[in-house]
Amino acid sequence: MTTHPIEKLLRGLRGVLGIRESRSNLSLQSRLYTAFLEFITFGRGIPRAINGEPEIRLVPMCRFLSSSYEPDVWSWLKQRTVPGSIILDVGAQFGLYSMLAARHIGADGRIFAFEPSPDTVAVLRRHLTNNGMTDCVEIVQAAVGPEEGEVTFYMAGTHPSNTLAPTTVDPVMLTPVKVKAITVDGFCRQRHLKPTILKIDVEGWELQVLRGATEVVQDPALTICVEMHPYAWESAGYTAADFTFFVEASGFEIVPLTGQASPLTEYGEVWLKRK
Repeated sequence: MTTHPIEKLLRGLRGVLGIRESRSNLSLQSRLYTAFLEFITFGRGIPRAINGEPEIRLVPMCRFLSSSYEPDVWSWLKQRTVPGSIILDVGAQFGLYSMLAARHIGADGRIFAFEPSPDTVAVLRRHLTNNGMTDCVEIVQAAVGPEEGEVTFYMAGTHPSNTLAPTTVDPVMLTPVKVKAITVDGFCRQRHLKPTILKIDVEGWELQVLRGATEVVQDPALTICVEMHPYAWESAGYTAADFTFFVEASGFEIVPLTGQASPLTEYGEVWLKRK
């Protein structure tokens, strides 16, 4: 794969400055480097081809995303993303999956990117604007769960550990804030939607999202992909037995997508496959 000239320049500059790239690097050097990248790209972002897809532009603070990002999961989702797809991206964060999928849904497709963090939404909005995707991807700034109302969301700016289910192993200090909460079923009823793909990545809140989607998941044509965070389930108020009960009662089986031997105890992506 050909490396974009800007990428070559930036990698060389990082080496000279001795900057270690990671999403949690908040050093003065790293912040100055980010500001420099914003300047030399005129705020339009760094071009990056991910998983063999056409280039997208990432804001400089997301430069830690490499050219290979969960390739097996993306390949699996891509096979199921077709013109006219209606995708619910719950826990969209910076919008990577939404942006990758947006080029495969055609003129009649639509993606709804759910993200409660205002700081992260600001980055997501820039990504959609810089990549010309505001017409096909709609941001829904809300948490998704078992009921509508308001919930406590624990966040640290745009850090990926932002969560509704904090644990003692969270790598950063999280601040509780109140955010709007909606359900998948309520949202789809209100918008008259029949989604074809439901992708969930909510740092342990996954069963709570599914509990608010009992109507939508009955559709046999729906594809469901869930990132499992068993270490956070106790904080989220449920157990592996609760998850198993929901899956079996809804007529699904759990199929690991990232090589887990025990998806109910190991982190990873799964397919909720209808039996």
